[in-house]
Parts: sequence; C-alpha cells; structure tokens
Amino acid sequence: MESIFLSPDDAMARLNQLFIVDVQNPKYPTSVLPKSHRLNVDILLKDLPKTQPILLTCLTGQRSFTAAQQLIQKGYDAIYVLRGGVMAWRQAGYTVQPSKISA
Repeated sequence: MESIFLSPDDAMARLNQLFIVDVQNPKYPTSVLPKSHRLNVDILLKDLPKTQPILLTCLTGQRSFTAAQQLIQKGYDAIYVLRGGVMAWRQAGYTVQPSKISA
C-alpha cells in the first residue's frame, strides 16, 4: 500500500478527486478544508463512499491517523491523512472555512 499521508500540496492537487472528512472533536468550533464533511469519529463508518478516495483531516493529523487505521481495518483501501492537519494546510497558505457538523 502506498503512503497514507498526503502533504497539503498533494492534497490540494487532488482536492476535486477526494471525499474530505474532518474528524476534529465536534464539541469545539474550528476551521476545515473546503468541501469537508465534518463527522464524529464514532459514526465515521456510516455512509462513507468506498469507491472514492477519502482524505481524513483534523487539527494536527493525529486523530485522522487513528480514524484511518479504523477505516483500513474495515476494508477501505483509498484512505489518506492530511500530514500536519488543518494547521499545516493553513501554513501552506490554503484557505479554510468555518465548520459545520454533518450527520
């Protein structure tokens, strides 16, 4: 399996091909990548596409990595983690938007 980590630049280059899931703690307001679906980790496996590559994001990448491991164990094979999370995305100069909780 190829590396599950994508740099902010690599993620930006693939943005239109990825289903983006933000797994930050839903108790706290935060910023997310454009086109993100903000999901609670506990219900992460509901309704995720198995036919489209999924990019998991969080503030630093740690929570995303844990979620990625769970998804890989459940049979998802096109799972990626944003290296450095939303913090690295912002540092790279890319835009974020206010979060909205989905599902």
